[in-house]
Amino acid sequence: MKFSVASLFLLAGYASAGKPELSITLSDGSYGDLKSAVSPIVSLSGEGGGIEYGATVDLASDGMPKSVWGVKSASSGGWNLKTRAEFTQGKYNFAGDDSGAYVTLEANDDAKETFLWSSATISKGDGIRSLKAGAKKIVDTDAGKFMIAPRHNFETSSTEVVLGYEKDDTDVYLTINDDAKDILVKQTIDDTYSATLKAGPSGFLAASVTSETDLGSTKLTLTPDDIDVEIKNDGWVAGISCDKNLASAEPTVRFSKSLTFGI
Repeated sequence: MKFSVASLFLLAGYASAGKPELSITLSDGSYGDLKSAVSPIVSLSGEGGGIEYGATVDLASDGMPKSVWGVKSASSGGWNLKTRAEFTQGKYNFAGDDSGAYVTLEANDDAKETFLWSSATISKGDGIRSLKAGAKKIVDTDAGKFMIAPRHNFETSSTEVVLGYEKDDTDVYLTINDDAKDILVKQTIDDTYSATLKAGPSGFLAASVTSETDLGSTKLTLTPDDIDVEIKNDGWVAGISCDKNLASAEPTVRFSKSLTFGI
């Protein structure tokens, strides 16, 4: 038995009775059963007592992955601080355990010129384990904005530095790490179109063109291996990707729709 897009609309209407946020995803175009046809993720969120909070349940998974998260923001001495903690079960792998907490710390000054951040996991099997840490410094001059952003990955013991320059409608970013270097150029062409180009020592890596109109956005991405087109409009996301060799390509189609209801 196959399930069509029409079936998804019926399910979406039924789920709205509980007024959560419901995400329904259809990918690859055809399915053999109901469970594989839809991947509903129900999310609840709110704010109270200066804390943002939320919970998510993936109803389509056998293990029913779920998470509960909270965000606390504060300001002190010219700095803005944000702490986010997410407890998950069945969503990530914590040193062999299926449950644990993912914690991020962020800080920036009032001028939004200096940024600091770090992340870690906390689990029964692994205790506290650092994941990543980074910083970013922006210097605004008459010639444009200059940026330096070092970051370190504790899991791979690797460090990289991103150097950036922004002026008018052009942004340029150079990423340097132990293994490679690449440069990313972003150009705003007009109110509708923008483009990006990414290259490395071996040559071309990726390019994209994005169109933003009242009808939504359309993004065309080209890499050495494939072509991807993605369209977004009013909560809908539709895309198709295929090999550059169109004669032998097997396109992959994806759709998703997020519905939000007040509680």
